Amino acid sequence: MRSLYTHIIRPLVALFSTLSICSVFCLSASIAWAQEPLSKDPSARDIMQRLLDRNDGTSQVSQQKLTSCRYKIKNKKRSCAEKPRIKRIESVRRDYGNTEKDKRSVSILLDPPGERGISFLQYDYEDRNKDADQWMYLSALGKVKRIVSGSEDEPKKGSFFGSEFGYEDLEQRHIDDSTYTLLKEVLYRGRDCWVIEVLPTPERARKSNYRKTINWIDKERNLVLKSLMHNRQGKREKRFTQGNIKQIDGIWVAMSLTIDNLLTQRMSNFKLEKVSFNQDIEEDFLSLRTLNDGAFRESRLKKYRAGLQE
Repeated sequence: MRSLYTHIIRPLVALFSTLSICSVFCLSASIAWAQEPLSKDPSARDIMQRLLDRNDGTSQVSQQKLTSCRYKIKNKKRSCAEKPRIKRIESVRRDYGNTEKDKRSVSILLDPPGERGISFLQYDYEDRNKDADQWMYLSALGKVKRIVSGSEDEPKKGSFFGSEFGYEDLEQRHIDDSTYTLLKEVLYRGRDCWVIEVLPTPERARKSNYRKTINWIDKERNLVLKSLMHNRQGKREKRFTQGNIKQIDGIWVAMSLTIDNLLTQRMSNFKLEKVSFNQDIEEDFLSLRTLNDGAFRESRLKKYRAGLQE
């Protein structure tokens, strides 16, 4: 199962129960090529499999603005209750392997200046027996930290760049890690959607922060518009929503991704500012060297930036 991302990010499909961040928005790309049509009465698993098999390009380069704050609700609208924290991020992703279902991605902080160079590297694997590898580079200390759970049967804890995204939210998931139930069909934000409940298998549940996920899937554009994540206690903890959907290079992309922490009333928003697909990304770029060798990193990024589109 290919990830935000995220079952929205590949990226949000992997996000919830799935997210994968290539940037996070790798998850929001949807199919734009001819795909086998679903049957008249598709199963929930068939719908999720089709979502995961969509084309999102073989590589992606992007720049995003990440805004986080504690929020308040007034007249049924959310607004920041404090000065928001703003970060700018540059991300590169490439697919690997004979089937191009392994994935490597790196995200690098550009702003604020005091955090510039902090980086996050992730390797996702088609083999469901291999957990994602994740590393964080702390530029102020000049050290690479591998991100691991406390034990084999514990989920990962921690926050991605200080946002409401957790490390688990970024990992790719596999179709057999969960079971799926089609709850209903609804009109959501003017779009015909399937509403699908995702439950982790007992094996997966031991490593997950979430007991259940409910996804609203756009039937036509084949992407997740909303996900509700329930924690281990069964409480609604996080809500992911995607908006401002555009087609870029034949791929549907959500230009805005928001996560609300319903328990702490904090939210984070990723705004995709520039993006390009299918650039030629050198294999050695998505490696630990990119985290701690600034000259090497910048020499490659200069070329990749030239292909970005707003």
